[in-house]
Amino acid sequence: MLSERVDSAQLAELAKKGFGQVVSLPVVDFARLSACLYQAGGDQSGTDQDSAELALNVKFDVGPEGFPRVAISVTGCLSLSCQRCLEPMAWPVRIETRLSVLDSDEQTELIASPFDSILMNADGLDIATVIEDEILAALPIALVHRDGPGCQSAGGDESNSTIEAELMQRPFADLANIVGGRKSNVDD
Repeated sequence: MLSERVDSAQLAELAKKGFGQVVSLPVVDFARLSACLYQAGGDQSGTDQDSAELALNVKFDVGPEGFPRVAISVTGCLSLSCQRCLEPMAWPVRIETRLSVLDSDEQTELIASPFDSILMNADGLDIATVIEDEILAALPIALVHRDGPGCQSAGGDESNSTIEAELMQRPFADLANIVGGRKSNVDD
């Protein structure tokens, strides 16, 4: 059910029945999400990502405004890259959301929380894509290990980079030496 598109009539029927489904899906089934995960040496095959799974709970119902809703719960663990040392880092996934499914932008005015809604296009609703979108939206922008001895910048020794940074922050230091102690002709 998660791998196929659902049209308006099917969605209304699922919502009326209160249909729900609990499944575990491999992370590799989500192409866009897989591209964001840690890849040792740039090769994704043979990593723990091949066996990593996400537990999904999808339930349909009818909201107070009469529109179908889909409740999505996702749990699991993803291996992402630390943005400081570029080593793998476990990131726990825990997402719970309830989205009203609308046919048009005009219907957003009819619901209490328009920010918790999605628009169904003419091809229907792809539940797997909605789930992947929710996971991608929850990913941290720049994940880093907590400060510690095991996590250093991938660029090498920080002491040298600190000295270089201090030198680069004074681009006119030589100019100040040339000008020396000359005073300006302009009176303050």
